[in-house]
Amino acid sequence: MSVSIVMACYNEEEIIETVVRDYHNQVIERIDNSEFIIIDDCSSDQTPYILAKLVNELPELKVLRTQVNLGHGKAIRMGYETAQKEWVFQVDSDNQFKAEDFWLLYKVINEYDFILGFRKNRQGPLVRLILTGLIRFVNFLLFRVWIKDANCPFRLIKRELLHETLECIDTEALAPNIMISILIKKKGMRMKEVPISHYERKTGVPSIKDYRLLKFGFKGFRQLLLFNNCLRSKL
Repeated sequence: MSVSIVMACYNEEEIIETVVRDYHNQVIERIDNSEFIIIDDCSSDQTPYILAKLVNELPELKVLRTQVNLGHGKAIRMGYETAQKEWVFQVDSDNQFKAEDFWLLYKVINEYDFILGFRKNRQGPLVRLILTGLIRFVNFLLFRVWIKDANCPFRLIKRELLHETLECIDTEALAPNIMISILIKKKGMRMKEVPISHYERKTGVPSIKDYRLLKFGFKGFRQLLLFNNCLRSKL
C-alpha cells in the first residue's frame, strides 16, 4: 500500500542528506506510488540548498518551506494535510531512528490502522526522559489511557483516520502527535505499539531546550487540559 513520508526539519545541514537518502532507499524505492514530503521549517543554515539539490535528483521528493519558523507541531501538521497516499509515515529528521525499523510497523498494517513506535531505549538529556514519563502519567490521569510513548515521531497511520482525527485537534496545538495518539486510543480503534531503536543525537541541536523546553511543556499541558474538556463534550 502506498505511503507518504512526512518529515519536518530545521537546521539539519550536517545530516539531512543522509537521512533523506536512508528513508528514500528503505521506503520510497521499495513501495510503488509513494511520496516523500519534507517541511523545511524556515531553516537558516544550508538545509534549503541541500534539499533543493535532492529534489532535482529524487522525483518523489517534495519540499515545503515555511515563511517563518512554525515549530515542530505545526510543521508536521502541514505535512499531514499535504499527504495524499493511503498510509502516512511520520519520522523526525535528526537521525535518531533506524530507517529499517519502518518495516516493523509496516508488516502489521493489515491488522491495525495506527502503528506507533515506542523508543525502547530512549536516548537524550535527562529532562527529555523525564518529560516522556510525565506525558505518560498525565495522559493516564486525564484521559485514562496508557500509551508508552504518545509523542514518538515514528508512526504509521491510515491517511483517512489521520485526517478524521486532525479535525478534532486545534490547529495551534504544539504537540498534535500526542493528541492523535490519545484520541485513537480513547476511541478503542485498531492501534498497536511497536518497540523501535533510538539513538543519541550526534549533529545539530534540539530546536527546543533548557528554559524553552519547560515553557513548551507547561503550554502543552494547558492545551491537553483544554483537549480533555473538548473530548468529554464529544465522546
